[in-house]
Amino acid sequence: MKTLTAKVSMGLGAAGVTGAAATGAWYMSQSNDVKSQLISDGLTLVGESPRAWRAVFLAHKEDGDFISFAGISESMNDREAGSKVMSACKKVTSEDSGSKDYDISLSKAKKYCTTPELKTVEAKVLFSDHEISSEERDFRDIFILHKGDNSFVEKVKAVDSSTSSFDSNVGIDTAYSLVQKFCDSLKAKESSPSNVADYEKYCLQTPSNIQGFYESKGLTLVGDWAGKFESIKASDTNLVNDIKGSSSNLNQSSPSSEVGSKLEEWCKKEVVKTINSADPNSGENSKVKTRCFN
Repeated sequence: MKTLTAKVSMGLGAAGVTGAAATGAWYMSQSNDVKSQLISDGLTLVGESPRAWRAVFLAHKEDGDFISFAGISESMNDREAGSKVMSACKKVTSEDSGSKDYDISLSKAKKYCTTPELKTVEAKVLFSDHEISSEERDFRDIFILHKGDNSFVEKVKAVDSSTSSFDSNVGIDTAYSLVQKFCDSLKAKESSPSNVADYEKYCLQTPSNIQGFYESKGLTLVGDWAGKFESIKASDTNLVNDIKGSSSNLNQSSPSSEVGSKLEEWCKKEVVKTINSADPNSGENSKVKTRCFN
């Protein structure tokens, strides 16, 4: 048997690639179905990522034969359509070589179940297993996070005449719709490296709250609250006053366990706030990072 270079891709990242010669050779020795033939031919298969299958749908959605193959209806959104494509591809790739439907299944699988040409930014981003911004909260968050970036401001202004007045001082109730227009326009563009880079920098779905934001940066929520208090009390002189609430007797010299308990209570209220209501770039809100995360 010739050397195989099988790649089963879940998006474009390394985490989605399982295969190379050993995996391909093992699979070929165990099966004689459509999937094994595709691997033998050196084709890259789409794995289990729902976002990757949404990208496959976007790549082929203008093809009537594809729509029929996957059983997609006009009422379906891209998530539902992607799921239908994945199911259809699992069916045809498992067709055994002895089946009367093998040849047609192999043809369909080659055409619709291998890595497609990803023409748009949206398809490229989804296939890379990143999520597209779609909710009002996303666009409000994006404005808050990037309004201080002059390059971002200029890119939004350049979309069309309706966004030309955009700047960092625009009220958020106006700004978010202009940001949405920018992101929606960008995701429809050709998938050039610069367009994809801009989308991934400015327009990906944002975390649902402050905790998710900091965890996406590699930080973790504090577990030892008493220890956290001890480590920051010397530098964070306003800490006790900010967190004590009605516990008026609490002070810097109070037992660490008592202050730690109040710190935990304070943090758990702060970390569930949305990004646009608790701008992590502001000096006041940056205290959440130092007090609540490691």
